[in-house]
Amino acid sequence: MKQLQMKYHTSAGKSKTLSVNYVDQNLTGEQVKKVMGTIAASKIFIKDAVFLYDVPVSAKYVERTETPLFDDEAGESTPEVPEVPEAVPAAR
Repeated sequence: MKQLQMKYHTSAGKSKTLSVNYVDQNLTGEQVKKVMGTIAASKIFIKDAVFLYDVPVSAKYVERTETPLFDDEAGESTPEVPEVPEAVPAAR
């Protein structure tokens, strides 16, 4: 699944990202930029008198790949971890 990440600048000049899952993956840059402008113009996302999504900056699709190392919930057995011998104090 790809996620659409839309980067904005807040009215305080900081970066803020709005991420959307389950989005049409055939959107054009022009379409996304127009929607981002509509979101920015709505001025509905405010925190401490700062507009969070004030100026559209960029947008991209992000695809995350997960590589499981182990999963105890899936019924896989956990490999035994060998005991580490205690450190022996150095002779003086």
